[in-house]
Amino acid sequence: PGEDVTLVEKFLSYFTREIYNNGDTLWKQDTMSDSAKLLVCGQLVSMLENETGTTEPISIGNMIGESGLVQKTNRNSTVYVLKDNTVLYSLSRQAWETMKENDPKCAHLLYAIVVRYLTHRVQHVSNRIFETRCLPI
Repeated sequence: PGEDVTLVEKFLSYFTREIYNNGDTLWKQDTMSDSAKLLVCGQLVSMLENETGTTEPISIGNMIGESGLVQKTNRNSTVYVLKDNTVLYSLSRQAWETMKENDPKCAHLLYAIVVRYLTHRVQHVSNRIFETRCLPI
């Protein structure tokens, strides 16, 4: 929010359009993070393999894989496609490295997204602990 439209367009120019179908696997838990993806339309679900298959739907407009891409860590979950013609825009590791080198203002946008998402996740866990006196699934 509040970012210059030209900067956002330049940021998105580093992404490539991808189309997936029901049953496709975007990535598996514990594999190396090599991209971040923005869900434009369709349906995805994230599954925690190590926690007896706990799932969470991924909403349209959400970015996934951003933290792992920036931190160069393994995937935290497996992501499956639940609907044909699911459209994502993908930022590859190579495009991310190029963006950091050539367009630091664009790279700053991804850093800001990572911070925002991590803040949201921490607040979610804190609220869940406070409300239920137990950890979220």
